[in-house]
Amino acid sequence: MIKRLTRITCRQAHVLLSERMDRPLSPLGRYRLYLHLKACDLCSRVDRQFDLMRRAMRRLGE
Repeated sequence: MIKRLTRITCRQAHVLLSERMDRPLSPLGRYRLYLHLKACDLCSRVDRQFDLMRRAMRRLGE
């Protein structure tokens, strides 16, 4: 039961990564994303790319 609540697909992780750019995630969403990123190298790379975009957008806004 717990695995079903916490496991997400790469597609779901990408949606959460995108949503995180616009607004804070719920505690469950953050936890699910955290677990997925620990287990998935590809999504971890995507997370780093989102982080680079987030920092670049902040610099443009200054």
